[in-house]
Amino acid sequence: MNAPPEPPCPLDRKPHRERVKEIDAMLPEGKTASVCIDNTPEHRAWYLHEIAKYPRLTIESQGDLTSEIYVIKVRKEPSRN
Repeated sequence: MNAPPEPPCPLDRKPHRERVKEIDAMLPEGKTASVCIDNTPEHRAWYLHEIAKYPRLTIESQGDLTSEIYVIKVRKEPSRN
């Protein structure tokens, strides 16, 4: 399956790929965070695909918060080392 294209981002904002990397780095083990994104098919597809690349991040739930905001709740699982 091909990766969806990364949605465009204004030049003065952090690129989407760096945001997911930062979530993985900052979220403590066993904790859950809500990732709020634009509620567009492009953003939903890209973020769900990108989060799946991080084996310790588990998607707990996802859905519309409003017509403009989509929420993905992710939990960071403990290290298996």
